[in-house]
Amino acid sequence: MSLLYYINKYVSMAVIKSLTKVPELLASNPVLFVPLFILYLLNSIQTVSQSVAPLAGAVVALVMSAVLFFLGPLFQAGTIGMANEAATSRRTSLGSFVRDGKQYYLSVLGAYLGLLAIMIALFIAGGIAVGIVAAIYAFVSDSLLVVALGALVGLAAVGSYLAVGFSLQFYAHAIVIEEYGAVDGFKRSMAVVRQNLRPVIGYFAVLMAGGLTILVVYSGLLWISPVDFFAEPGTVSLSTALIEALLMVVVLAPVGAVYLVYSVLFYRTLLGETPVTTAPEQSTDAAVESSA
Repeated sequence: MSLLYYINKYVSMAVIKSLTKVPELLASNPVLFVPLFILYLLNSIQTVSQSVAPLAGAVVALVMSAVLFFLGPLFQAGTIGMANEAATSRRTSLGSFVRDGKQYYLSVLGAYLGLLAIMIALFIAGGIAVGIVAAIYAFVSDSLLVVALGALVGLAAVGSYLAVGFSLQFYAHAIVIEEYGAVDGFKRSMAVVRQNLRPVIGYFAVLMAGGLTILVVYSGLLWISPVDFFAEPGTVSLSTALIEALLMVVVLAPVGAVYLVYSVLFYRTLLGETPVTTAPEQSTDAAVESSA
């Protein structure tokens, strides 16, 4: 049996169709890359600042982390809005990024803070549970049963963490594309995932495989480079930091754009909405003819 047979059998067509449309949409809307380039440029400020002055760089890094924390929902809402508009009408612009970023900022920020709170609570609960098991092992019994119990508790904690992230991964898409509020965005994401479990698992697997591949390739390029990118912060030269920042922008920004478009196309496919495949001029002519 061919590889294509197994792909068609075990991977949902929603995953494949969405993935194959990504290059076309990005090629017809290169402006989709711009917000991601800006975002990674802002991220690179931390790297460059620490090469100039370690202490000042640490302060700059702290400030930039706070800035990016509050800018994140703006970029998330704006880029999802751009990709959705491109999938709908085949044309988008930075004006759409600003419009959608502002319109859905508070909802996405509220949902993001809620998700962060849930993850922190799960982390704390898992830590407490593991601590209790460790105390039992140290002071009550060091039997194999306690070790097995600790392993189960650890797996349950990790599983809960992954399950929440998996179920709520489309909250921003629900907010921007379907105009849900923060809380309803969570509910909608869970409903979409529950109703489309198989394709979402395939989509998640593609993301994990792609992310792992990019991480290995990017880390390998840094590792074999004659430039010591893995030196302690503050010990690298300004030129090295600039090269590292450039690599971050050139490599990771396009990857981010691919993920963005793929996620939006996939979500729209789950909703039963097919992206536009005809050129705007053809669509306009068809509309004129039909109205005549």
